[in-house]
Amino acid sequence: MRRVDPSSIAIGVPCYREAARVPDLVAALRGLDPAPGALLAVDDGSNDGTAEALREADVDVVVHDDNQGLGAARNTLWRRAEELGFQAVAFIDADCIVPIDYLRKVSELLAGEGVAGVGGRNEERSEGNWIDEWRGRFWPQDLGPAPRMNAPWLVGACATYRVAALKHVGGFNPLFRTNGEDVDVGRRFSQHGLRLVYDPDVVVFHERRDRPEELVAMCYRHCRDGMRATVATPGGGGAGPRSLVLGMARKAVRAPAAALVKRKDPKEAALGVAACGAGLAGYVVGWAKPRPR
Repeated sequence: MRRVDPSSIAIGVPCYREAARVPDLVAALRGLDPAPGALLAVDDGSNDGTAEALREADVDVVVHDDNQGLGAARNTLWRRAEELGFQAVAFIDADCIVPIDYLRKVSELLAGEGVAGVGGRNEERSEGNWIDEWRGRFWPQDLGPAPRMNAPWLVGACATYRVAALKHVGGFNPLFRTNGEDVDVGRRFSQHGLRLVYDPDVVVFHERRDRPEELVAMCYRHCRDGMRATVATPGGGGAGPRSLVLGMARKAVRAPAAALVKRKDPKEAALGVAACGAGLAGYVVGWAKPRPR
């Protein structure tokens, strides 16, 4: 595989009811140096003016008449990138902001021998919100503090793939509608012998704001669909089902204990119990009923 220059990379943003975020998101993407070859977006059946906001910002938009989910939206984006002749697509979630040098780092990593995709971490911007602070401490969206030259998967909010490699593995599974599509496609990359590189220095900033009940529901879906992706690709590398369950069980003890002992915060401890309990329940459901719907 030859090097992908930044001008040959399209940014792809899946959007669902994100009209309010469009101005800040597009401003950050327009400020990238070096710049991408194009800004692409999918409006996945929104009803809040998302498509209109993206068009006003001069973004290339494909509109889904009905909400098809995250896997399908990502497929639409990479196929649009292929149609326009781009070599790679850098997926950015709509609730993330990218630093100015993002594409420089991505293009340098893609230059590695046999690299089919590269990614980094999704860093929380809590701005004093205790719920988001908890998520940043105990539910980080990354693969750890060290680079990985053969990563089992990449965090979907900041993953760049060569279009040819996505085509080779059949793209994303559209049955993964809200979570797990990144784990699923990454493990299929591994099954096909395609190398993914993770570098924690590649960062996007997550600006999502959650209420406790939203965070608990997210933890459940994240674990349920991540387990389904793991069970569906047993030879895909990374942690297996038992390791995932044991890891969550440890977190279910560690997170409330840290809240009580270090911060003396019963409210945070209760959130840790609920969120990690939801994660354990999600893993159990995903293991018992592995087919996504």
